[in-house]
Amino acid sequence: MTTGKQWSSQSAIDYYAQHRHEVADLYPSETVFLPRILFPGAKVLDVGCASGGFFNIMRSYEPAVEYTGIDLSATAVEMARARYPEATFVLNEGFTLPFEDNTFDLVHCTSVFNNEPNYQAILKEMYRVSNRFALADIRLLKGIGNQLSTTYNIQFEADGIEDTVPYVVNDADDVVNFILQLDPKPKALRGTGYFHTVAKEAETTDSEICMTILLLEKGNATGGQTVVDLGDLPIEFSAIQS
Repeated sequence: MTTGKQWSSQSAIDYYAQHRHEVADLYPSETVFLPRILFPGAKVLDVGCASGGFFNIMRSYEPAVEYTGIDLSATAVEMARARYPEATFVLNEGFTLPFEDNTFDLVHCTSVFNNEPNYQAILKEMYRVSNRFALADIRLLKGIGNQLSTTYNIQFEADGIEDTVPYVVNDADDVVNFILQLDPKPKALRGTGYFHTVAKEAETTDSEICMTILLLEKGNATGGQTVVDLGDLPIEFSAIQS
């Protein structure tokens, strides 16, 4: 199911036009990995770019990035193109990326998996087109088993609810074990994050969830063990299948 129409709601467009364009807009967990993995000339793909704010954020860290953003909202893509004409923006939902394998040094995705039940398909595509790093945020809880999918109300700073999309929380062990089965096997998996109150727009019985950032370093055909460093996350992971 596409949610391009929902994310073209006026309150969503207005919100991303005014927020998430500056380094000061980042959450603490988002400042841990991103500045460390950007480098001059890095080719970056931003999945779920909205109005293109992360182009400006990444350019603040590293002015010479080569940036491409994709989003499922045509309205957001048009706004991004007008605002940042020096970047490239493509209308795409993320399930089938129109790029060759190993095209980008970094594939970035934020504020997408918390509203997308099929994160696996998008993450596999992100990993496929990356030649080095994939960086994504995801909402996690320990020991919940099946994925929890409820409702997220699109209203932001509007007076009323304009539309709804899924609100998704994933089982921490399921996510990690899915990542460790990617082909080729990741060279490394690192994570950071913290527990935080659930957004007011989300209809869920959980009061707090783990706001998680995961950094995947792509492996190669020779295989080898994956370095797993999740010690900075406030979740105890079960035995990890590697």
